[in-house]
Amino acid sequence: MERNYEDLETRLERFAITGVKVTENMPGGPAGRYYADQLLRASGSAALNYAESQGGASHRDFSNKIKIVFKELRESHMALRIIHGAGLHPELPWVMTVVHEARELVAIMAASVRTAEQRSTRRN
Repeated sequence: MERNYEDLETRLERFAITGVKVTENMPGGPAGRYYADQLLRASGSAALNYAESQGGASHRDFSNKIKIVFKELRESHMALRIIHGAGLHPELPWVMTVVHEARELVAIMAASVRTAEQRSTRRN
């Protein structure tokens, strides 16, 4: 069980690092800056909030943090899709692999949110 925790935390860390790398090569125009900023904040927030969720004081705290991670990953996924679709990055095939990773992380966190909500219902 702990291995899954480590793997997901590591994946989110790598995703945040990749978000940094994607944004470093974005054009300096208004669209490039806007979507780079969105991706940088959302991908970093997902990793940081996940790490914070692991030290949650209560199940409710954990559940709230997991929902934030899910929201930030969905935002990252959409920003990456827009970056790719608008051709805002010089390495579009690589960006598409990052889009796929974001999609997988969103699916994982959707399942985590469902599980957390089911456990909350049982506790009430």
